[in-house]
Amino acid sequence: MTRQRTDEQRKQQIRAAATRCFVRRGYAATRLLDIAREAGLSKGGVYFHYRAKEQLFHDILDAQLAAFEARWSFEPVSDRAADVIMANLVRAHVRTIEDNPAETRLTNLLVTMAVQDVEFRDKLSKAWEVSRKLYAGVIARGIAEGVFKEADPEAMARNILSLVQGYAAQSALNEDGHLGVAVDDVVRGALRLLGAEFVAQPVVEEVSCESAPELASAAAPEQAAPEQAAPAEVAPMAPVEAAPAAPEDAVPAPAEATPAEAAAPAEAAPPEAGAPAEAAPAEVAPAAPAEVTAGADPGSSEG
Repeated sequence: MTRQRTDEQRKQQIRAAATRCFVRRGYAATRLLDIAREAGLSKGGVYFHYRAKEQLFHDILDAQLAAFEARWSFEPVSDRAADVIMANLVRAHVRTIEDNPAETRLTNLLVTMAVQDVEFRDKLSKAWEVSRKLYAGVIARGIAEGVFKEADPEAMARNILSLVQGYAAQSALNEDGHLGVAVDDVVRGALRLLGAEFVAQPVVEEVSCESAPELASAAAPEQAAPEQAAPAEVAPMAPVEAAPAAPEDAVPAPAEATPAEAAAPAEAAPPEAGAPAEAAPAEVAPAAPAEVTAGADPGSSEG
């Protein structure tokens, strides 16, 4: 089991190196020695797994097409409208083409090889049939919903795939594999072919063909916009009433004491001669009697 896993890892290493060589140099100009150098192996290390360049290229083709079929083999059962599903599919397709320039250039190479090799052509046609079936199913649904114009779903699926793959072919003109067109422009063109209007959607992070099943199949109920809280009513400020003027003979109110002053013992005012002492009101802190000593019990009182 360990030996098989090691062999498969080595073959993946060789396929990855061969893919880079084929994309960079072309199929005809690439030799097994070039692939061995790219993989950091000896020519015998490559020859042990692949006796000929053709065998290696077929292995790459099979792995590429298997991944392509797995990527597009799903059935959209979402409650989204068909035009939204179609927009997401095209958007994911285009972004995958642009985000994986090496894979896109390999696909372009496979297309040119398909012209010369019947086996390549049959394999490529089988893989693309998966995506055509998916697109045609969404188009048929859109026609039934009335969001797409009446047309042959299979023919319209070919038209849309031709649009997307046409941009993929043009990416070979740019060194970095950039498509040179905005993704939403491609989406707009695809929907225009179907007689639908393009409605800009929020940008979805990391959208690719790997995320297309989630975009097209998962139910996505629209979220209601959060209600904004009503501004709190500010109570009108009551008018400040002017305090009545104090009579001239009124005794001014004592100033409010600071905490430090409140903690300090108040000095007792000398009693007026002949006047009986009156108890201080409850709300005013009473002055300490002069005869109370520091050691006296605060709870006792002398008459």
